[in-house]
Amino acid sequence: MPRIVDEKLMQKIKRHGAGGKLDVSACFNCGNCTAVCPLAQDSGGFPRRVIRMAQVGMERELLASEELWRCYACGECTQTCPRKADPAGFMAAARSYAISRFDLTGLAGLANRSALGNLLVFLFFSTFFSILLSSNGSFGHPELPIFQFLPGEWIHDIGVVLFAVVGLSAFLGLLSMTWRFWTMQRSRGVQLRLSAIPGAIFSALEDALLHRRFRNCDEEQTAVKGNQPWYLRPWTVHLAVMSGFLAMLLATTLDYMLKPIGSPVPPWYPMRLLGLIGGLVCLYGVSVVLVRRAKGGQAPYDRSSFADWFFPVLLFCTVVTGLLCEIVVYLPSPTALGHGIFFAHVVLAMDLVAMMPLTKFAHVLYRTLALALYALRHAPAKVTASVEARV
Repeated sequence: MPRIVDEKLMQKIKRHGAGGKLDVSACFNCGNCTAVCPLAQDSGGFPRRVIRMAQVGMERELLASEELWRCYACGECTQTCPRKADPAGFMAAARSYAISRFDLTGLAGLANRSALGNLLVFLFFSTFFSILLSSNGSFGHPELPIFQFLPGEWIHDIGVVLFAVVGLSAFLGLLSMTWRFWTMQRSRGVQLRLSAIPGAIFSALEDALLHRRFRNCDEEQTAVKGNQPWYLRPWTVHLAVMSGFLAMLLATTLDYMLKPIGSPVPPWYPMRLLGLIGGLVCLYGVSVVLVRRAKGGQAPYDRSSFADWFFPVLLFCTVVTGLLCEIVVYLPSPTALGHGIFFAHVVLAMDLVAMMPLTKFAHVLYRTLALALYALRHAPAKVTASVEARV
């Protein structure tokens, strides 16, 4: 059926990429990006099909597409694009736009559209948590032990409420994405295999935890560009960030569930060891990312926006202060410096959790869900061909 081109969608997406300087208007759908992309074997129209959706204003289709979350930002498409249209930059901006649209609070849109908006959201959360943590009456007494300066029970209660609110926000965002996918598939006449739900969940979680597709993409790039030490390959670095972060999150969660915060434990306590190892692994991965972004010159780090810097820097500061706290808690007597490090870490950790559904890190949730949902499809060949022809 005829479709009226709506240029507003592309303008909205542009505001989410490279400070509004993103421009893919030069793209004329030549297919070069598809030819060089290691992941295009799973979808003949990737990534040019997503670009076309944005160019003609197909927001409904774009937000319900799996291709939006398929990209691993290797930058090959941008480097080889004959029109300099920057398809990799577009994919990042489109994901940022989708995160903003799925979020029901409006904060993701503010945080993702500009550096100022990102800072305002960060400062809001930082100020809120600082006031909340210092309102119990113990703050400002440097002679108190570390977990009386900020009582463990107070941190625990705030943390439980924070996790509940953030969890609800993330759940509503995922529900919004699921509804868009479901309605889109029904309108296209695509059948969903509900019996495949267990296998779809397992496949999606396996990919999210082990980065199976990312590893395949990385191996293909290594074969083309030459050998690279395994510990510096993008897949290894990305896995270090994710696994380290999840280990720290698990250690913190188990701490909340199994013992009061601040109760004395030896350095070899299992949860403390898990958090320490996870922190060191995550710190390695984030440090490599930040060094590569600082150097630039190599895709995908040759053009970094504020959003590209913000989350890795926030994660780096959170991990560093957390590792320092591992030392501070075993000092024989409290110090003003130790209290300051501990306070900064708690505020940063809460900021990190609060902003997870709002920043580019939210792609971990949305990408995993997209992979699981699309594993449920079972479309007749003629329906699939008709859908592809529309784009």
